[in-house]
Amino acid sequence: MIKLSTLCEQYLIEQWWLSDSTKETTQRAFKYLAKTIGDLLIDRVTYRHGEQYKGWLLQYGSSKNTVNMYLRAMKPVFGWAVKIEMLKANPLVQCRQLKITRKPIRLYEEYEFDQLMRFAPNDRWRAILMAARTTGLRRGELLNLTRDNIRNGFVFVEPKRNTDRTWEWESKDKELRNVPVIAPLVEMFSKLDCYYPLLSARRYETLLRLKKAGLLTGRKRRCPYENFRRDFVMIQKKAFGRQIGDFHSFRKTYITDMVNQLPVHFVARLSGHSDVRTLVTYYTTTQDKQYEQARQAALDAVKTGCCPYIPKNTPVGDTGLEPVASCV
Repeated sequence: MIKLSTLCEQYLIEQWWLSDSTKETTQRAFKYLAKTIGDLLIDRVTYRHGEQYKGWLLQYGSSKNTVNMYLRAMKPVFGWAVKIEMLKANPLVQCRQLKITRKPIRLYEEYEFDQLMRFAPNDRWRAILMAARTTGLRRGELLNLTRDNIRNGFVFVEPKRNTDRTWEWESKDKELRNVPVIAPLVEMFSKLDCYYPLLSARRYETLLRLKKAGLLTGRKRRCPYENFRRDFVMIQKKAFGRQIGDFHSFRKTYITDMVNQLPVHFVARLSGHSDVRTLVTYYTTTQDKQYEQARQAALDAVKTGCCPYIPKNTPVGDTGLEPVASCV
């Protein structure tokens, strides 16, 4: 029988095709598990150890999201051990993730986008903002675009191989897809001088040197723009005096706009979501104008019935009814 650390090591060797980020998360999850309960033989791990693990992570400052991420990372490893008959059962199969109160989905308003564009420091950042707002691509997808990915009125999200001009990269959903691109964005891209348009020439050359030396990590390939978040927050502070949102909210804004105009299954394909429920739950929200449309629809339904209590031509925000006395 092997220990936890060895189980993790053997799993990652056999599942060599996993992304670098998945491997890193799995290694951290098992490292902290061994730190919590000891580097036990795997047949001695129990459900109770999983519950202790959750408590230990929370006690030492991990967020609930992080705890759940580590639990998700470990379960397939134990599942693999069951499949190869190293274990009789997965000891964490009944170890549930922590419940998390979902934060409201943040969308960018038109005036906020205009203000961000106004305070963008250069053409490259204006192109980044315009691309995020009008294509809904993920940050890594945008920053890994090359000139060859922009053609025939579309942005093509395609994997990259190691060549003289590119490094190995694949999108999160592992799907080939194309997204319509507006003419002003194409013009913005044409004015940028780098083969990876949304990177500076200097950064691009640095990344190629790292690749040649074998030092280009998975993290750098996923986000080749160094200090991206810092620079985006700086633009917000110049525009509004504070940070108002994160970059991923552009994707949520785009998807919400598209769902209001196009079939949801097409939007899922457009945005690279295999599960429509994930798209609807985590990427869309109701807008103020939709509440007013619902109010109007309710009012129209009552008017259609010729309700004597509602005068004709009643405004949407006013039913014309007198306040009802409290029933005490």
